[in-house]
Amino acid sequence: MSEWHHRERGPITEEKLVRAVHILADMVEDHGPTFRPLYQDLRQQLAEHRQREQAAAAAEARAAQPGSKVA
Repeated sequence: MSEWHHRERGPITEEKLVRAVHILADMVEDHGPTFRPLYQDLRQQLAEHRQREQAAAAAEARAAQPGSKVA
């Protein structure tokens, strides 16, 4: 656990969220429903992160189109 405290915190990325979801899924499988609320919350955060990323990419694509107006 002490190694975790010395790790540099970077931005939350999809890769980090996916890794955390997999770790928590294993914990739920091994230890039962104790970790299920945390697992479900993290899955929701991953879904929201993906939605934000898709919205940002769509906005960039619209802005890059010729003749597009940026408000």
